[in-house]
Parts: sequence; C-alpha cells; structure tokens
Amino acid sequence: MLKRFIILFILLDNYLTQIPKKVLFRTTWKLQGKCKQCGICCQEIYLKINPRQLASRLFTKLAIAWISWIYDFKLLKVDWDNFYLVFTCKKRRPDGKCGDYGWRPNICRNYPLVDYFEEPKFLPGCGFKASLDG
Repeated sequence: MLKRFIILFILLDNYLTQIPKKVLFRTTWKLQGKCKQCGICCQEIYLKINPRQLASRLFTKLAIAWISWIYDFKLLKVDWDNFYLVFTCKKRRPDGKCGDYGWRPNICRNYPLVDYFEEPKFLPGCGFKASLDG
C-alpha cells in the first residue's frame, strides 16, 4: 500500500513535468511507430548515475535498494565505465508483456526517450523509429 502511494506521487510528478517539456522544449525528432510489447526494453534497463554518486558506496547501495524496492527491479550490473546502474524488471511476463502495466515506472512510460539534441536510439526489434520533424 505504501509503495502504491509513493508511486502515485511519482507518476503525478512525471505527468506534470512532461507538459512543459512538450510545450516549451520541442525536439527536432518526431517519434513514429508503437510498442510491440515484446519486453526487450525490460531486459536491461540502464539508469544513469552521477560519477560522484557512484563513487559513494553508501549512496550507490541506497539508490540500488530504493530502485529495487519501489520499481521491483533487480540489479544486473554496475557499468563503472559509463556510469550506469543496469537493472532488469521482475514484472516482465514470459510473453514479454508487463505484469503490472498500470503501475509501471516512469522509465517505462517514457520509453523511448527522445533527446532534444541527439538522434534517438532504439533497441533491436523495437516498434519505434524517429525522423527529423519538419
């Protein structure tokens, strides 16, 4: 129950921060296609971490514990060279679909993330693609 309450506030925050981003900071890339619900994006979830945060064992352990608990992710590895925590999702079903779609984390809701400056990158087999807008 506590976890659902916290996630509700996280989702609300995500929704409220996405509105100004879409209005004020339009990207030059237009997203096309749709999710094939294959679950490829759930197998390895890369979350960026600041080098100073990663250097702190305490912070890194707390971050891993929090992300693992709140999102039901399992740590696969720490990419020390590129500063990523790499997780997999425990809620991914054998057919690739999400086992808790309504309560999925923001990283899942916002995938694929279209950067404002760089060309978007997609996982192999993903149903999305991007083209220059205009």
